[in-house]
Amino acid sequence: MDAAIDMSQFKGLFIEEAKEHLQDLNQALLQLEKEPSNVEPLNEIFRLAHTIKGMAATMGYEDMARLAHAMEDLLDELRQGKLEVRTELFDLLFECLDALGAMLEDIIAERESRVDVEGMVARLEAYRAAKPIAAPKGAAPAEVAPKPAPALPRWVRINVRHLDSLMALVEELVINRSWLTRIQAQHDIPALKEALEQHGRILADLRDTVLNARMVPVARVFDRFPRMVRDLLRREGKEAELVIEGREIELDRAILEEISDPLVHLLRNAVDHGIEPPEEREKAGKPRAGIIRLAAFRERDQVIIEVSDDGRGMDPQKIAEAAVARGLVTPEEVEGMSDEERLMLICHPQFSMTAEVTRVSGRGVGMDAVRRTAESLRGSLEIISTPGVGSTFRLRLPLTLAIVKALLVRVGSETYAIPSSYVERTVAVEPSKIKRVQRHKVILLDEAIPVLGLGELLQVPDGSDDARYVVVVGRNHQRVGLAVDALLGQEEIVIKSLPGFLGKIKGLAGATILGGGEVVLILDVPNLV
Repeated sequence: MDAAIDMSQFKGLFIEEAKEHLQDLNQALLQLEKEPSNVEPLNEIFRLAHTIKGMAATMGYEDMARLAHAMEDLLDELRQGKLEVRTELFDLLFECLDALGAMLEDIIAERESRVDVEGMVARLEAYRAAKPIAAPKGAAPAEVAPKPAPALPRWVRINVRHLDSLMALVEELVINRSWLTRIQAQHDIPALKEALEQHGRILADLRDTVLNARMVPVARVFDRFPRMVRDLLRREGKEAELVIEGREIELDRAILEEISDPLVHLLRNAVDHGIEPPEEREKAGKPRAGIIRLAAFRERDQVIIEVSDDGRGMDPQKIAEAAVARGLVTPEEVEGMSDEERLMLICHPQFSMTAEVTRVSGRGVGMDAVRRTAESLRGSLEIISTPGVGSTFRLRLPLTLAIVKALLVRVGSETYAIPSSYVERTVAVEPSKIKRVQRHKVILLDEAIPVLGLGELLQVPDGSDDARYVVVVGRNHQRVGLAVDALLGQEEIVIKSLPGFLGKIKGLAGATILGGGEVVLILDVPNLV
């Protein structure tokens, strides 16, 4: 007698594939809602429901299989033209998808299902029983075109732990190469120099290959949002189209996981505070339906993600007045702010333009958390807005968090690393070239740039007041010069998190280990300056 097959070994694969199928179902159903006469999304929905039914039945998840089977029966009658497509159909099918998603979460958590499957099945059957449309005489049922046999897959699923282990090994190799490079610099061995050059090329290829394996298309996160925006618009009685661009752009998996919640908040704000009600838009000479845009694109070694809308926009002056009224800034501080800086005041944790917290935006993640998340990922947040025209929230993010190029600088006896993505230029200066304007030091390049002593900022005991170099760092159109004693060159570094209270110190992004075993702190430029 054959031993029973242990299906638990396939549970992880089932969960991953079910998540993908449910997301695809959401996309296809959204498309069908826009184009009810289009048979392609209907056929795709039927195919996906059939697949989920088969997968769940094979794994022994009978409730999930039963609900998917009831959906399949209803969809089959729709394909054959026996049922009328009414408005409530889409709400019912979306509820079924939510129920399937809830059952999948229960499976992941290994708990009893909380979904009323019988109630959902009864509603599906009730829809089938109401107002059927007889098929014309002689009409054949619609058939799905047979799909060609799929080729063997050119990819395989890999547990994320294996990719993390590979990345850790590459990080160790980067540190080891730095060590070997320092030995070569001390002893000048020609054979070692040649071997290191070859080793560097191979290591660069290996690093890029592992980093690429960790990259995930932003579509994995973006595709969750059309359904969410649809539901929010219906709840608020507003009309808008969500336009998604750059779904193919790739980001490190770790970064993509972190930005999901900030994007949810930005999109909710676009619906709640950005897009006006249809009647208000018409009075302003706008189309009744607004446009919400979610876009991703590459810019050098960064990925830019934008959430924009053609709604009310924000008035920097009103934001500044609200911030002063709440005691967040003084009138004198506001006077010296640019419009961009005034808009950024909405990221203050105590700032709110509304008299009461709305149901949609809630008290959860605020704009301060959006900015903090961006900065924790060594990125930044920019806000662009014009009253009556709309707003754009721009997240600038690095491609990966693991290995970066950094400029090493010395202040006194201490060495620090400044990520190269922040560095605009370096300038050798005489102390006399740094002028004082009122109480501030500046250096005149193509414009007057404020200069801050890095030793003074970091309270380095033996830091010199007569720095020989200025490192110009910039982000969001703001530039600051950091005065340092020496430039030690550029290196690839591996970023390690700081433990305990060290990780909470403002201005520090982490630490790295150089080839000789020296631990160097990495500066978090936006929070430092």
